[in-house]
Amino acid sequence: MPKNHDRQAEMIPYGKGEMEVRIPGKNYVATLRPHFKPGLKDEAEAVKKALEKPIGTRRLKEIARGRKSAVIVVNDITRPTATYKLLPHLLQELKDGGMKEEQVQFLVATGTHRDNTREELEGMLGKDVVRRFKVMNHHCQDEKIMVDLGKTSGGIPVVINRLFWEAELKIVTATIAPHQGAGFSGGRKSVLPGIASLATLKQHHGFSMRSDRPAMGWVEGNPFHLNALEAAKMAKTDFILNTVQNDRKEITQVVAGDVEKAWLEGVKASREIFEVKVPRPADIVITTPGGFPKDIDLYQSQKSMASAELVVKEGGTVILLAECRDGVGAHGFYEWMSAATCPQEVIDRFIREGYSIGASKAWLFSRCLKRSDLILVSKSIEDSILEEMFTQRADSVDGAIQMALDRQGENAEIILLKNGSDMIPRFEGR
Repeated sequence: MPKNHDRQAEMIPYGKGEMEVRIPGKNYVATLRPHFKPGLKDEAEAVKKALEKPIGTRRLKEIARGRKSAVIVVNDITRPTATYKLLPHLLQELKDGGMKEEQVQFLVATGTHRDNTREELEGMLGKDVVRRFKVMNHHCQDEKIMVDLGKTSGGIPVVINRLFWEAELKIVTATIAPHQGAGFSGGRKSVLPGIASLATLKQHHGFSMRSDRPAMGWVEGNPFHLNALEAAKMAKTDFILNTVQNDRKEITQVVAGDVEKAWLEGVKASREIFEVKVPRPADIVITTPGGFPKDIDLYQSQKSMASAELVVKEGGTVILLAECRDGVGAHGFYEWMSAATCPQEVIDRFIREGYSIGASKAWLFSRCLKRSDLILVSKSIEDSILEEMFTQRADSVDGAIQMALDRQGENAEIILLKNGSDMIPRFEGR
């Protein structure tokens, strides 16, 4: 945008609505966004065709023949997967393979998150599916529902939900998008961390498995990814049905089949969309998770800070636009942050003590805070709570920008990351 323009305006997703961001012309560098594709004209047909020609496996209805039980793992409310779009043809495949409705169950991959309510489940899966089928939330801390499958070659104990392991047919569904630890979501992540025990998560999400920088887009050689993939194979995952989606939750590609081969095809499509060229680091980076449910709380909204962490200059300011209607989020996150005197103390403690619920997120949050200041634009979390998390709050975007300019100088450069949770920044010329 030419420097003589007074303001650069952009509408960004915020909660279930939108918010206008107006950046002073003299400060504006760029608005970066994924290269979202239009949704497929016939999403149902795309799902059907993917199931008809799976990658690396036989067709699902052939795999299903003779099997007496099936478990379908689905994302929880914190993920944007439009699961209800996948289920009609998926369930038809099982029916065509000779399976009856009472032989099919759903397991919600909550990881360490809270249970999903019936209303949320109906929105995710469809009212008819929730009425007709048994749907259960995974509980990572309930050892009675777990089974121990041994350890990965990286030493991670694979302790997962017994319901999935004992099913004669194991199916996972998800969306493939950038992930700050695993490189990309989807595929194997439905098993680890989706339906794993807390004991497994403590090791898999510990410091030894993590990069000290945001790992969006990193697959080859990534121990976080490789151990999750090995766990999914140890669990004998039969079939995946994954999508790539745009910012409107419209499907742009569908992949089905083998937990590794089909997923990697989806990764190719995802990378084309989410790798974004960055002209140069900026003094101020405004980042957005992409609206509900990605900004449902601060715990989930942190994911958009990872891309900002890669773009902001050392000592700069990150502005996070996130509604956070559920407040801070998962238990343990705030407790870890408020117990420290500075972000480095959180980082050192995580390296020393390892993973617990909230600890990993506190480490990721603090890693960004060590590099930059943070201003949250939200009316859902009290100032006193945010101050204990080394964060300031602003009521409006304009107020946050002015706060940032007061710190960084009136000529500070600003970059806006639209849908920052779904972005793999790549600096031009590197």
